[in-house]
Amino acid sequence: MSIENITALPFVETGVEALFRVAPVTGDAAHGKTHMQTGPWLSDECGLPCRGALGVLMDDVTGYPITARCQDGQWAVTTELHLDFTRGPALDSSILRADSTVVAVDETGGVATGRILDESGQVVALGSARLRFVAAAAPSGSVPDGVRARATATSIVKLLGAHHRRDNAGAGLELDPSESLCNPLGNVHGGILLCASEIAGHSAVTSHTEFQTTSIAMAFVRPCPRTEPITFAPRVIYRGHSFAVVQVVGRNRSGKTCTTATVTCHRT
Repeated sequence: MSIENITALPFVETGVEALFRVAPVTGDAAHGKTHMQTGPWLSDECGLPCRGALGVLMDDVTGYPITARCQDGQWAVTTELHLDFTRGPALDSSILRADSTVVAVDETGGVATGRILDESGQVVALGSARLRFVAAAAPSGSVPDGVRARATATSIVKLLGAHHRRDNAGAGLELDPSESLCNPLGNVHGGILLCASEIAGHSAVTSHTEFQTTSIAMAFVRPCPRTEPITFAPRVIYRGHSFAVVQVVGRNRSGKTCTTATVTCHRT
């Protein structure tokens, strides 16, 4: 199929979109657009907006226009996802709008850029994604029954069903197994992994509110199965008076690395 004939995107709704209030991605093989409704569920444990929660929105809007270029028997998976934040999202049920542009595509995958705007037209985040085509049967979407109850959460940690680790095994965040956090291929959604990494990274440099995440650069090196917990372990690379850098590694039950992230924070 030529790209000129692609007028609809192969959007597959899962429990992740239902949890994060992300609308179906529309567009074509060159551009995508969607929106997300904000609310108290976006707040962190200090009551401030969690910037990493925008990962699902950015992953979806940049990924689906590239996925539309797949050949039969293929799907596209995100290998890198970067976000730069200019401000935190609102918590007032207003709408965030996202759009994307495909930059390049070849037989192995593609790159797209995206942005997220608030209702006043101010940029909340800029992003980019790199995707790779993999052999896969055409996925079918489903929204698990547990999503409805989880969607009533009043914070992002509760929405994820996550918990902080403070034991001798190392501080960080752990995601419990859940069908509600899966992408169309049945693995944990890349935007969820970015969100959990940002929470773990931000928590490592401040127990208060003086630092805010300004960027996160993710690499997805191994699929995260929905059937086992994922642990996100932060390591502070640098913390100064006004600037901090944290590396966060996501590992599966056997200790193998699934994700790496560099979280950058600035004092506000």
